[in-house]
Amino acid sequence: MKKLFMLASLFLITVATMAQINTFSVEKVECKNKFKGSKLVLKCKNDTTIKQSFTYSYDLDYFISLNDSSKLILISELLKFENDTTHCCLDVTNWSFNGIEGCGGKPRNVRHYTIQIDALFMINRLCWPKLMELYSCSQVLYDNKFKKDINSDQKKIKIVFSSYKKWYEECRTKGKIGKYFPFNDGRYVWYGGKKSIASKD
Repeated sequence: MKKLFMLASLFLITVATMAQINTFSVEKVECKNKFKGSKLVLKCKNDTTIKQSFTYSYDLDYFISLNDSSKLILISELLKFENDTTHCCLDVTNWSFNGIEGCGGKPRNVRHYTIQIDALFMINRLCWPKLMELYSCSQVLYDNKFKKDINSDQKKIKIVFSSYKKWYEECRTKGKIGKYFPFNDGRYVWYGGKKSIASKD
């Protein structure tokens, strides 16, 4: 009887744990110490725990491991920062997450970027974590026609956001995030980024 009671208790605990509902959000956090500006932080809350991404990094390990439906919720939240032109507290950097050669560098004259670009860069990291070095290793958007960065050109950034929003709707309709990286195909791309090595779905 005692063993049966213990098994029943264990079952109830397991069911309760599995039934926990995760709530996903994106928060703009003001940076401290030597950093000036803000940074977007991903959050996952349930009844017992809170997980969040690091303020001063793009190491999104917990969030990268989420399923596509959870990632799509976060992407929807990140796209809401389209008009946020406030300063991100990190400098433009060549990021390397997987030790892959392929980063095309960054323009010498671009040191800063906005929260809106931070949001797009986080989407890339969430969806293509193993190929960031190939597709977008630094937080700089680029105009292929005029051969210059567009980090401070709001009209062009809005065009880039439109392409992300269109892609998001397609993913939401399919219920999954494809392997194809579509954001280096046209005039406005990620600086030094290569075209997708995956074929279109």
